[in-house]
Amino acid sequence: MKTKTKKTKWNSGIAPKSTMSYEQYMKSAIGTICHRLSIRTYKLAPKKEYPTFERGKDIRVHVYWDKESKYEFIVEYSFWCKTNNNKEDREWMRQHADIHLQKFDNAVTRKNK
Repeated sequence: MKTKTKKTKWNSGIAPKSTMSYEQYMKSAIGTICHRLSIRTYKLAPKKEYPTFERGKDIRVHVYWDKESKYEFIVEYSFWCKTNNNKEDREWMRQHADIHLQKFDNAVTRKNK
């Protein structure tokens, strides 16, 4: 007889009621995944590579493995820095952050196997 296994949603391990900003949440979760991962943010972006980037409104977020950039994405500055006191905002932010974080967790887990 086959048993059904329920696929669990990836979890960063950070308390669900924490009011951390997107930035704090990402940096904290990246640190728990692997000490060799780090996050850096940039206020500017090349126009040819990022035509939708708005200076002063958006920032580029780079994830580094040691000193090598491995992944980047663009996010609104206000979304990146805002603390999340509202339950719905917190869930929305974590949903977006966990998409990125799960990629790194999977990569580190695969590498360690």
